[in-house]
Amino acid sequence: MATARAREPVLLDPKGPVITAIACTVGAVLFLGAGGAFVYVGVHTVADLDEPGDGWVWAGAGLALAAAFVACVGMSTILSAREERRATLQLAALGVDATALVLAIASAPPTNDDHYQVRLLMRISGPGFEPFECANEVLKYRFGSATQGTVLPARVNPATRAFTIERPPAPPAPATGSV
Repeated sequence: MATARAREPVLLDPKGPVITAIACTVGAVLFLGAGGAFVYVGVHTVADLDEPGDGWVWAGAGLALAAAFVACVGMSTILSAREERRATLQLAALGVDATALVLAIASAPPTNDDHYQVRLLMRISGPGFEPFECANEVLKYRFGSATQGTVLPARVNPATRAFTIERPPAPPAPATGSV
């Protein structure tokens, strides 16, 4: 008897329309440019199969495979950007306000572009869904001030368990008053 398993929670980095358009444009340039190169090199490689020197055939085959790979990266960029935007819009439309309680915080390896990260273990709870726990790596400059027990504002899509978290609230400014 198969049981319906709840979806894994996913921390979503909301994408706006401008970022999505830029990513889709870059993906289209990669796809169309590399796709054209693949066709051009492939046609010339097949046309040169009957020639006595086979050095070009192997080089052409390698170039065609490289161009096909870059075209696949371009298509993947387009599809990924559109899916992230769709998830962002769906979370905005169907999401409910929730809270994320930080259970533990630890350092994490830096990103590829040397941004330091921290790993947060959180319990997400709110109306309309079963509370769940998840661990995610987030940028240290945004969430480095979070400590164990910090409550972060969150938004959760109960159907997909996609969620976003906001920075911890700033500490209150010291009162400046003369007595």
